[in-house]
Amino acid sequence: MASDIARDHYLTLALFSRRIIEALREFSKSGKRTRLKTALPAAIESLEATTNARHPTGYGIRVRRRYDQVRTITDLFPDTERSKMIRKLKRLEANWDSDAQRKVANEAARFFYTIENRALRNYRHPSPLSRRVAAGK
Repeated sequence: MASDIARDHYLTLALFSRRIIEALREFSKSGKRTRLKTALPAAIESLEATTNARHPTGYGIRVRRRYDQVRTITDLFPDTERSKMIRKLKRLEANWDSDAQRKVANEAARFFYTIENRALRNYRHPSPLSRRVAAGK
């Protein structure tokens, strides 16, 4: 049971990352911001929740409570890299289109692709520690 809970957290993180990747790719290819408008705030919120001590709301509060998800992100990217990505994502929220923004979108897609891949790997093979944490031991 505990293993299933930990695995669910990893799968949730992978699906969340995929949603962001798809929105970033759509913007990068066509300049459309439809998906990006909802994906960016959630991406920023979740990264902020793993980066600093501020009290998140919305999606970030759920990520912050999930050890498995936070650990996956923090193992991949140190605070400085997460902070840089947060700043880049906030620049993408500006409603203008340029080659520079498309480049940032591609970079952000690679960032979340890395998270997605690690989350899927952890989903297939969760660590013993994450199982203990999910079980509350």
